[in-house]
Amino acid sequence: MSILAVLGGQWGDEGKGKVVDALCECSEVVARFQGGANAGHTILIGEEETILHQLPSGILRENIDCILGTGMVIDPISLMQEINNLTKHEIEINGRIHISLLAHVVTPIHKTLDASREASLGSMAIGTTKRGIGPCYSDKISRTGIRMIDLRDLSLLKSRLEDKLRQSILQGFILETEKNDLFKEFDDFYKASEKISPFIEDTISLVHQYIDEGKNILIEGAQGTLLDIDYGSYPYVTSSNTVSGNICTGLGIGPKSVDNIIGVFKAYTTRVGAGSFPTELDSSEGDYLQRRGNEFGATTHRKRRCGWFDAALGKYAVKINGFTSIAITKLDVLDALEEIKICTHYENGAYPSINLNEAVPHYITLPGWSRSIGNVREFDNLPPQAKEYLKTVEGLLETPISHISVGKERHQIIEI
Repeated sequence: MSILAVLGGQWGDEGKGKVVDALCECSEVVARFQGGANAGHTILIGEEETILHQLPSGILRENIDCILGTGMVIDPISLMQEINNLTKHEIEINGRIHISLLAHVVTPIHKTLDASREASLGSMAIGTTKRGIGPCYSDKISRTGIRMIDLRDLSLLKSRLEDKLRQSILQGFILETEKNDLFKEFDDFYKASEKISPFIEDTISLVHQYIDEGKNILIEGAQGTLLDIDYGSYPYVTSSNTVSGNICTGLGIGPKSVDNIIGVFKAYTTRVGAGSFPTELDSSEGDYLQRRGNEFGATTHRKRRCGWFDAALGKYAVKINGFTSIAITKLDVLDALEEIKICTHYENGAYPSINLNEAVPHYITLPGWSRSIGNVREFDNLPPQAKEYLKTVEGLLETPISHISVGKERHQIIEI
């Protein structure tokens, strides 16, 4: 038995879904511990691209049980859409999806509040996905939230939701003119709640049962370290703890249970939305990375900002999470570059002692390999320059590389 976690080391979008999918071959259970429909894990199988927002990536593999843990905030409507899409593609889901009865519920009210708050901030907007994640976590902390267990009593659920809407209108958070549209969304919400109700259960007992049975458990993180509510680049962060310390509270297991933690990093750096980005490229090289890497958010479809690999923040992520190994994704995106830069450190201090908008990156320049590596399946067969690049990153982060992704396809991954 082993418990292995896969977490993002940057600002999300690192390619965690593909790494999780590859590791699922040796897993029996895949669990998520935080976040919600603001996540977007894209997996390409043949010509079929699947984007999962709430369900763990393991759902695409046969005979793997999937847990949506207590630390998540779950949108029944979005989840039902994912389940319907899987059913359409003849993926068996019965008996495989287990939703924590203690997880909090994202309602149409939360999504309306999220969108209106972002709009009110204007140029100071955080850049949220407007999926209602922040307002739902706010309700959780203020002890006014709705939990998955509440979906079992539809009449009580309707009463609570309509009362919440009245309060939001009285407090001026939602306009009276928005009420009718919300009531229409409520109908879809109630239908979805009924349909997912059979999947709701005590996942804390279930995960401990799996541990006692010696099953191999894979834990899938969402977003990335630099989006963590406490340790990320605040205030341009998500509303949950994305780092390894939250695995235990998000699933109800002890800290000694987790055996290994893989940190996933792109071979370069990307970021969606607002916030400081020390290595961002406002140049033809940045345009190349964006175009070649097809850098659009899986959830928001927004264009991602691109820059060189930032080992200064990478070392910070390793320290915060205790990564035992790292996976490097999208190495193939660098194929056509003659020179590649890496930020080794900041010349004026280290994060978080300095603000990222004041950080002065110090770069080293390495030669590119100017050839396609998409067909390479062994580390030794990579071009010398690619191996040098990887070894440099490995040395800077002081953590061994265990996986390298060299393309979109499921099989385009090198295991070391």
